Formats: sequence, C-alpha cells, structure tokens
Amino acid sequence: MTDEAQPMDNPDELEAGVTAVIEACGGDPRTAIKALLVEQEILEQRIARLASALSFGYVRGRTGADRPAPACP
Repeated sequence: MTDEAQPMDNPDELEAGVTAVIEACGGDPRTAIKALLVEQEILEQRIARLASALSFGYVRGRTGADRPAPACP
C-alpha cells in the first residue's frame, strides 16, 4: 500500500464509478455529492485520529512536510 493517491487512469472506470454512486443515491446527483462529501469528512477525521495516535518517538516530532528524504544507496 502506498501513501499516494492512485488516480483512475481509465476514463471508462471513472464514468462507471460516477454512475454507480449516483445510482446508489437514487439517481439524484446532489444526494450523491452530499454522500461523497460526508464520506470525505469521515476519512479526514479518521486520518487525523490515526496521525494523532502515532507515537511521538516514532516520528520524532516530524510531519510529512519536514521529514528528510531517504538516502539513496
């Protein structure tokens, strides 16, 4: 598992995903958008909880932005 987002390269897959979300919301695009926004908020809260649960000693107080790049062999 990587920590980078994996974009959907196939436009057909993306369209199928959009259609599936809208259909799951009874065909209403506004309801589908609301559902996706709620899901995004839930995921952001989960990330925040996981980040706060990291041991300070493990990350040594560093966040992703200020971590040094790994050395190349």
